[in-house]
Amino acid sequence: MLYSLTLSLPLLLLPLGVQAATETVHGAVIFSRHGDRSAKVFPPTKLTALGKNQLYDSGEFYRSRYIGNSSTVIPGISYREFNSAQLYAEAPDQNLLVTSGQAFLQGLYPPITGSSAAVTTETLANGSVISLPLAGYQYTTIHTVSESDPSTIWLKGDDGCPDFTAKSEEFYLSEQYLHLQDTTKSFYESFSDILEGVFSSRQLSYHNAYAIYDYINVGSIHNATIADAVSSEQLFQLRTLADSHELGLNGNTSSTSTVALISGRTLANKIITQLSTVVDSKGEDNKLSLLVGSYDTFLSFFALSGLSAAYENFTGLPDYASTLAFELLSYQDNAAFPRKTEDLYVRFLFRNGTNSDIKEYPLFGNTDVVVSWNDFNEKMASIAVDSVSEWCTLCSSDESICSIDSDKSVDTADTTDTKSGGISKAVAGVIGALVALAVVGLVLAVAMIGCGLRFVSRKNNADAVVSGGVQKSAVDDFDSERSVKAVFPNKV
Repeated sequence: MLYSLTLSLPLLLLPLGVQAATETVHGAVIFSRHGDRSAKVFPPTKLTALGKNQLYDSGEFYRSRYIGNSSTVIPGISYREFNSAQLYAEAPDQNLLVTSGQAFLQGLYPPITGSSAAVTTETLANGSVISLPLAGYQYTTIHTVSESDPSTIWLKGDDGCPDFTAKSEEFYLSEQYLHLQDTTKSFYESFSDILEGVFSSRQLSYHNAYAIYDYINVGSIHNATIADAVSSEQLFQLRTLADSHELGLNGNTSSTSTVALISGRTLANKIITQLSTVVDSKGEDNKLSLLVGSYDTFLSFFALSGLSAAYENFTGLPDYASTLAFELLSYQDNAAFPRKTEDLYVRFLFRNGTNSDIKEYPLFGNTDVVVSWNDFNEKMASIAVDSVSEWCTLCSSDESICSIDSDKSVDTADTTDTKSGGISKAVAGVIGALVALAVVGLVLAVAMIGCGLRFVSRKNNADAVVSGGVQKSAVDDFDSERSVKAVFPNKV
């Protein structure tokens, strides 16, 4: 389980001829878990003051690594001011995850203070000098993705996936589950006084291992009564059982089903996409990406990448504000972006919570912690879900994003060149639509004149907006989270 990661690693063996060259980090993708939050049995969950500080500290840590004065600073990245062309941040449209991303970004790009007047003030045409509000607070942008957006699958691939739910529930028929369900019953019942009014007597079992651990763990941090009633040994045992329960649901490598580790597979696609943007732009765009998600995606990726098989420490829940980092590297005599992809490499790192050191680990059973970009890309592509339509097929999903095969419809629209009466079908369709609209408009005009009707403008909720540093790609705002199973909604 993920309590302290102190494993020794093999010495870094780089390709022949690059050992003496200078290492340059050209870009990085960070996947972060949210920080400390309220208990899930009382939704909606909210980031606590402690959680906000954890994410802020994590942002500060990565600022020192990629933006500050260190050997891993990304060339050309803005040191003082947030630059949306260089930094991309994304989170599912859930309050807990969005707020976590915002706190991280504030640590990454803190308020502009103590800088020159040219940066912190503006002079208007009339000579007035205007200072930045909120003592230089930076309005960083985080892209939020709603459930109705096809892009929702990349960070929450198991949500709305019926076949994953069915496959993961096979765990409840396993010998491990049945054994622990039977042998731990009295252990869970020993917490009945603490859990009274929150869990029924029937719910006090291994079946709800994570729900019970989560409630007591949150209480041990924020509730003095619970903290005094539960020993550190009991809390450790509760977490150990929750580790095994959630790994059984989210990290089942024994299953032959391609949907069993679906959230790790969709994350793999997102990581490749973000790193490929850096490669394709020669290090100019999306130098740094922040993605925010939940523990289940961590566990799924640990299993897919071979980490949970190689290291026992990767078989449990990651701490709050834990991060995965994927760094795009080169080894040359200068910091210029390589001309050939053969000269690019990738390194994977993990930081458990905010009190641990960041450590390098080899992926996919390799012995080297640095692998070529081409090999990494090939390995990740082999486990990744390739498209929304593939996800819909794998999941047998009836989600709205699957009602229209967007991937195929786009391809068809781009490649169709069939003529219809001297014009393409696409153009003919546009003309037909315009004619239909004209007829409808004429009818409405007559109706309005005859009946005294008039139109009242309404705000278009489908437009992406920036408000308080959050860019919405959702159609509607919402605060509820998807129900998955067990006692509470949503795996965050």
